[in-house]
Amino acid sequence: MNHLAHCFLSDGKEDILLGNFIGDFVKGQDWKNYKPGVQTGILLHRTIDSYTDSHPKTDISVNRVRPFTGRYSPPFVDILYDHLLALHWDKYSETEFDQFAANTYRMLENRASEMPVMLQERLPKMIAGQFLHGYRTREGLDWVLDKFSLRLAGNFDAQALSNYFFDELESFSGDFNAFFPDLVNKTNEFLDSHRDPNLK
Repeated sequence: MNHLAHCFLSDGKEDILLGNFIGDFVKGQDWKNYKPGVQTGILLHRTIDSYTDSHPKTDISVNRVRPFTGRYSPPFVDILYDHLLALHWDKYSETEFDQFAANTYRMLENRASEMPVMLQERLPKMIAGQFLHGYRTREGLDWVLDKFSLRLAGNFDAQALSNYFFDELESFSGDFNAFFPDLVNKTNEFLDSHRDPNLK
């Protein structure tokens, strides 16, 4: 899963959100250098990623896009699934999307000084561009796919991938809606086992 899902699955807790948001930038045992609540968020990020990568329904989506994205298919599916979460938002959240996004932007800004330097530098532009909102539209999704493809070694036709995805949107939605409730349950199990009454 990508930014939107990681933020959504952070239980509305600022410490967990921070850890989940920076998870890709914290390597090895470096998670131990953070305060307990942020540690939980980092470990939650890793749990979400590993569970997503091993789920049979995401495998189906990965195989669908493999002709377009090769060995990078899993992270491309992560991006596509964020669009599907935004598309099916009301199915999974009782909080209106704009309110969720505003709360998330505010909490991330509150904790920017604790983020790795690269994210500290990126965050103002991300929030100014309302990066979570970008996953709601085809235009926003195409922008993310294009930017991501430019970071990778190889030639990727992000537009062809997008065209295929939207042509097969019903099939991808079926994969996602069979997978995401399982991920929510896995996340809740993880958080229940790491419950800390002192979390912000």
